[in-house]
This record gives sequence, C-alpha cells and structure tokens, in this order.
Amino acid sequence: VTLDVSLFGFFKTRLVGPPVDFEEEELRKAAGGEGKLLDFDKVKPTDVPLLALSGGVKVVGEASKIFREFIEGLDLFVGRYLVLIASGYIILKFVHFKIFPDFP
Repeated sequence: VTLDVSLFGFFKTRLVGPPVDFEEEELRKAAGGEGKLLDFDKVKPTDVPLLALSGGVKVVGEASKIFREFIEGLDLFVGRYLVLIASGYIILKFVHFKIFPDFP
C-alpha cells in the first residue's frame, strides 16, 4: 500500500509505503516499462509454496469480492422492485375495494 501526494504532478511526497526516488521512477517509466509484476526468476525455491498459497488466497478473495458485489446489486434490484410491485398492488386493491366498491 502506498500513498503519494503531489500538487499537479510537482513536489511529490510518499506518505505511506517504501521510500522511492520519484525522478528515477519517472525515467524508468519513460524508458519503456513498468517492469514485471512478479519476476519468478528472483523467487527462492523455498518461497514458492508461500507464493502459491498467498496467490491462491488472493484469487479466492477477489472472486468472493466480485460475487459479493453481484449479489448486493441483485439484492438491491430485487428489493427495489419488490417494494414497488407490492405497494402498487396494495394501492390498486385499496382503490378497487374502498373507492370503487361497486365496480366489478
């Protein structure tokens, strides 16, 4: 987690996270790349199980986040229209039986 603060791209300061030289980072970006997200050549063989386990936990967490957001959206949609349909039905029956009782 990093938190960088700047004023329109000038006077950058990193408040949270590892220290970084912003000028060097800008030169690296301009040179052609962000680099690899994870370089497996630099991972020690003893750290591979930990890497696989943490990667699996990350995948499960992201999948559950997507599933949760989908279910929350569905719940909001169904709940909203359930209220509208039930209220409309109650109003329709009230009008039918109380305001126009002789109407078939």
